[in-house]
Amino acid sequence: MRLKKTSIWTKLLILIVVIYAIVTLVDLQDRVADANAQVAALEEQVLYAEQEYALVEEELAELGSDQSVVKIARSRLGMVEAGEIVFLDADAQ
Repeated sequence: MRLKKTSIWTKLLILIVVIYAIVTLVDLQDRVADANAQVAALEEQVLYAEQEYALVEEELAELGSDQSVVKIARSRLGMVEAGEIVFLDADAQ
């Protein structure tokens, strides 16, 4: 069987298709790299949110205890226990 010679147009068309495929693959690689970077950033945000959630859960569990009531009274209300001495910074006021 004898092979038929291909025309220059066929070769040119094949070359164009190959170049298009290469350009598309390079573009897809860039998109995949960007997507992987976004995934890494989102995973980091999820980890941070999970840690914050755990802290909130812990604080919520301690909320009813006497120790948490004392902590809130000291920090938000400025209360002190009997016998404690309070020092005020005159420059801070």
